[in-house]
Amino acid sequence: MSSTASQYYKVGVLLFQGADILDFAGPMEVLSHVSHNRDPNQPDRMFTLETIAERPTIRSASGSCLTVQADISLEQALKQINEYDILVVPGGTPSVIEPLVNRNASEIEFIRRFAALSLSPSQKPRILFSVCTGSLLVGAAGILSGMTVTTHHRAVDELREICDRFNKRESSNVIHKRYVDGGLLKGKAVQLISAGGISSGLDASLHLVRQLTSSDMAAFVSRVMEYDWSEQSK
Repeated sequence: MSSTASQYYKVGVLLFQGADILDFAGPMEVLSHVSHNRDPNQPDRMFTLETIAERPTIRSASGSCLTVQADISLEQALKQINEYDILVVPGGTPSVIEPLVNRNASEIEFIRRFAALSLSPSQKPRILFSVCTGSLLVGAAGILSGMTVTTHHRAVDELREICDRFNKRESSNVIHKRYVDGGLLKGKAVQLISAGGISSGLDASLHLVRQLTSSDMAAFVSRVMEYDWSEQSK
């Protein structure tokens, strides 16, 4: 992130076969509006979005006809992982997420590496942002000890089990809310934001916009999107 008045946040969107569409498209939509609707009287806050996947293309949610071409491979992104300010982790159905968790997939290692990044003195904490059952992948990375986190209401028990299995040092507080700003991970270089099921990612994205830009910008984007967002959503 730049230390000047103009700040540019590089956002990595981690994709995999079967990722739920709104889980990743919702945050991308919200953040893109910030860059397109800047206030000339305020410092620029811009988000550059980059999709990351192990394969060149992924087919989103089961039964969907949507195929997404990744901007960069997981292998390439890992080499430049310190360039990302924000990492978005979408979810998917149990048939998609459980195999990734059970084989400690490369996507989980990417999350683990992102969470372990350090900061220079001029940087603010990076942001790890999970949507829906994406939190299960974050939990499987073993980084949620002592953290409060949420997920889809039908995956709360599964997330608790995963946190108990992979986060040995301290229990995680798994709750169900629209979104949770969990604060800083133990290394104090990465902030955790988690959203509940699917559309909750829009609320959490607007919370992120409010945090990194202003309440006015978050309210403006919600109006442009004709989305009924309230600061009470969490």
